[in-house]
Amino acid sequence: MSESFFGIIEICILGYVLFVTFSYMLQAGSASIVINKYINRKKILEETQLSQSHYLPSVALIAPAYNESVVVTESVRSLLTVHYYNLEIIVVNDGSSDDTLEKLINQFQLKKIERAAHHYIPTKFVRGVYKSNQPAYKNLTVIDKVNGRKADAINVGINYGLADYYAVIDLDCLLEPEAISMLIEPVIRSKEKKVVAVGGVIGAANDSEVTKGKFLNAITPKNFYARMQIVEYIRAFIFGRTSWNSFNGMMLISGALGLFERETLIAVDGFSPEAVGEDMDLVMKMHQYCRENKVPYKIDFVPYPLCWTEVPEDPFILASQRNRWMRGTIQCMLKFRKMFLNPRYGVIGMISYPYWFIAEMLAPILELLGLILIIVLAICGLVNWVFAAVLLSLAYLVALLNSMSALLVYYLSFRRYDSTKDLYNLFKTAAIEPFIYHPKTITWGLKGYWDYFVRKKRGWGIMRRVGFKKLA
Repeated sequence: MSESFFGIIEICILGYVLFVTFSYMLQAGSASIVINKYINRKKILEETQLSQSHYLPSVALIAPAYNESVVVTESVRSLLTVHYYNLEIIVVNDGSSDDTLEKLINQFQLKKIERAAHHYIPTKFVRGVYKSNQPAYKNLTVIDKVNGRKADAINVGINYGLADYYAVIDLDCLLEPEAISMLIEPVIRSKEKKVVAVGGVIGAANDSEVTKGKFLNAITPKNFYARMQIVEYIRAFIFGRTSWNSFNGMMLISGALGLFERETLIAVDGFSPEAVGEDMDLVMKMHQYCRENKVPYKIDFVPYPLCWTEVPEDPFILASQRNRWMRGTIQCMLKFRKMFLNPRYGVIGMISYPYWFIAEMLAPILELLGLILIIVLAICGLVNWVFAAVLLSLAYLVALLNSMSALLVYYLSFRRYDSTKDLYNLFKTAAIEPFIYHPKTITWGLKGYWDYFVRKKRGWGIMRRVGFKKLA
């Protein structure tokens, strides 16, 4: 009986691995088609010089800043190079304890002005609003406020901005010059549904070349953890987000860069200050609001690198970040649990939420239980070692195929990391990722569980910058 029971388990596990393999193949195929169509559409977009049109929706670009002294000057310069006619840039200093505000005032010749808020999302106290008399900085506004974390700082920007759409960016990021026009393109292309949010591909800028706030060239970083994150980001954005977007099933727009429609953003009271993962929380609130109010809507995604960020190179900082991501996922899953398998919420309730619950939230727990099961079976002498070796080899090949396919699609479509050496280094990184990096992500996720349920930790953790590589 025991042999029959474990035989059934083996068949189930093998079937699951084959299903995952088939799913990855579908993702790769669909993503390649979608990206190819977008590249062709992008050429038309560039020819029409869309960014210079006076008739496009207005956009307020909000960049919260907390102790960003190392990168603040280059980052704001990058924002000022964005090509979009009707754009205001709002930098919100969230009570920094370093010289972030002083650098902004001195670098961009800012003076304190009187300016009233337009909306009334509750926030921490605003200490002052600054503008420059210099024509080059006429669309730049800096707001200084009492510290209240990222979501509160963004809500201040929403209150003081007056635009059709709000783009939110991390200040450690560098935007492509056409990023805003690319994000707004799905908005003007949609005829039947209101586009309430748009995300885009995020790239890692570590060791890459930057001059005068402009990202020049992607270079594979020397740091081990940074290289691992490049593979991870490319796989997640190129296959994951592109595939979910094809049927309006995205549950997350990266906090590094997102575009949000004003009316819906204010209707859901902006970003939630109590949320650990405020980016996922907002997207879930938008899905919930639109579904419950029967608003024909779309949350869209641009499958193109629009933003470059500095990913953590220190393993302790990276562990803190992934710990927070897991805590944020747990918090969102619990907060919006009524969506689970609820037909009222369509694709989100019936497909996206269950998938995230199993594949994202429960993944560390399931892998830990799997490891414990293998140890117990080995002790009892019930492991079929031939089957185990075949299964592990198949799982590794599936993971490798998924990563390398994503890298190849990324390389052929965007020509980033386009040297032979860069591509070889990324393939090599993908080959060792399952053995070295993936176990660490599982450990960090398990620590996130412990901190959320046992320690009741809700804070952000620490994040230090080293700054971009600058060229003359």
